[in-house]
Amino acid sequence: MHVLVIVAVVSIPWLLVEILESKGIDTTATTDGLAGYELLNRNRFDLFIIDVRMPLILGTELAEAIKETNAQARIILASAFADSKLADFAAEKGIFLLSKPFNLERLFETLEQALPGSLALS
Repeated sequence: MHVLVIVAVVSIPWLLVEILESKGIDTTATTDGLAGYELLNRNRFDLFIIDVRMPLILGTELAEAIKETNAQARIILASAFADSKLADFAAEKGIFLLSKPFNLERLFETLEQALPGSLALS
């Protein structure tokens, strides 16, 4: 399994990399949405964890671009500002939401929802 993490806050992507890799999940991370877009065009990922609010490109725009090329893509949008509009967008696109701040239990629950049965979480 290969996960791409695109989160604007500098410390968070690397923390997520450490957590996911400790569970045996190959993880690539960036804090730049445009760099993340380039990565997804050059690599195959099983899951995307994307911050909603980023400079240069919004996470929702990036998620739409991913879904246009792969309707079955598994995406988790992370936001401290989840509202009904974002929830409706996510539901319409088949995207999972992760409200920030989140703890490990909530992160793992959302990962399991996005990729049922594929994570050996302890």
